[in-house]
Amino acid sequence: MSQEQEQEQPIEPILRTIMAEHGFDHFGWAPLTPALSMTHYELWLKRGFHGDMAYLERHLPIKKALSAHSAIVVAAFYKPAARAERWDAKAIDQFQHLNIASYARIDDYHVWLTGQLNKAAHALKQRFRDEEFSVATDSKPILERDLAYRAGLGWVGKNSCVIDERKGSYFLIGEIVTSLRLPVAGVTAPDRCGRCRRCMDACPTQAIVEPRVVDARKCISYLTIESKSVPAPELRKSIGSHFFGCDICQDVCPWNQKVISPTIDETPKDESPTHELIGELRWILDSSSKSLERALEHTPLSRARGFGLKRNAIVIAGNLRLRELKDKISRYLTDPRLGELASWALHEID
Repeated sequence: MSQEQEQEQPIEPILRTIMAEHGFDHFGWAPLTPALSMTHYELWLKRGFHGDMAYLERHLPIKKALSAHSAIVVAAFYKPAARAERWDAKAIDQFQHLNIASYARIDDYHVWLTGQLNKAAHALKQRFRDEEFSVATDSKPILERDLAYRAGLGWVGKNSCVIDERKGSYFLIGEIVTSLRLPVAGVTAPDRCGRCRRCMDACPTQAIVEPRVVDARKCISYLTIESKSVPAPELRKSIGSHFFGCDICQDVCPWNQKVISPTIDETPKDESPTHELIGELRWILDSSSKSLERALEHTPLSRARGFGLKRNAIVIAGNLRLRELKDKISRYLTDPRLGELASWALHEID
């Protein structure tokens, strides 16, 4: 088929067929015009709410100057956990009892989601040979939630997650950025949060300082993943047993209640410490940072690196008062980065 014949065919049905063939049944598209939320994003940066994530500030000029015409935006659902099977992703075997965010209990989405998007992009390139297609996840400087909203995937909730009224917010966002000029996108989703503020009230650290504004420096996900330091003393108890990430603001959302399957036990919850949980924390504290990073390669947990995983283990041991780990924690009293935290944890245990 010639390029002229391709262009004569309606693009939308072609696009829907190709994306469905590659597993994406919830997607949309949007023109790459200046982001609607750019002013909001710049103010968020000026207020310092990005914490140690300096790359967000460095990427600002790139986010403001995207040159492609359109973005195909996809939602990849990860909860209930059974949906992960469609992506050929495997659960993390090492930690079955630690409190880990749902998305992190399967392989690193930067790998599997990028792989699925690359397959779809290749198929699109075969159909539209004169156009360019480039895959992106949150590792590239794109304001994804803004694009997802404009592509009709949902509205931005008060917890800053994109929410679809039928499928909730338990999905990852990915894009295929293209030179293809796509038809005008559909109607954006209306904001259906209303007066509800369950996510804001449920946040243990009160990180959602106002609707759709999250102070990352207080967010448990940030504190246990992205942060390169130990959490402030006043935040440590609020972290509770969260080892990597946090689902609380999504779990309490009414729009997510109907998508959580009661037949799937997505452990762990904040329960009394078990022998198995203590064993997993002990293994982390006993292991070198390099061996931890090797063992967790290609999983989301590698993002925290050895330091972050040990830091999180010490915080949990202090909060749960795990006397069984006192000897392991004591080894870190002279550590230049973890010494003060180890001292705090031992005090909490005693």
